[in-house]
Amino acid sequence: MAAVEQNMETDEIQEVVKEEKAKSRKPGECRTYLRKTLAEEFEGIVAGFVAAAKEGSCQHLKLATELLQPVRKGTSRAKGPVAKYWEKLEKERLEADRAENQL
Repeated sequence: MAAVEQNMETDEIQEVVKEEKAKSRKPGECRTYLRKTLAEEFEGIVAGFVAAAKEGSCQHLKLATELLQPVRKGTSRAKGPVAKYWEKLEKERLEADRAENQL
């Protein structure tokens, strides 16, 4: 009887461990999980940075100001072949004009 009870307890413990054990995530899932977690805790994170900055921490002040600055993105598109060709023609025309003015 004791052996049967011990096996039942062992099986229950193994089930609990399996449920608690986190499965490995794919990189996309990790990013999503991180974004979700940061969004939930954002106010606390910023409050922590500000509290540390008030105590005189320059690093926390820098992080807080960088975090609150808007993200500036550059142009999203590269120049296409037509635009490059147009610039080349414009440059050649300007060089020809300069050559005529010098003569």
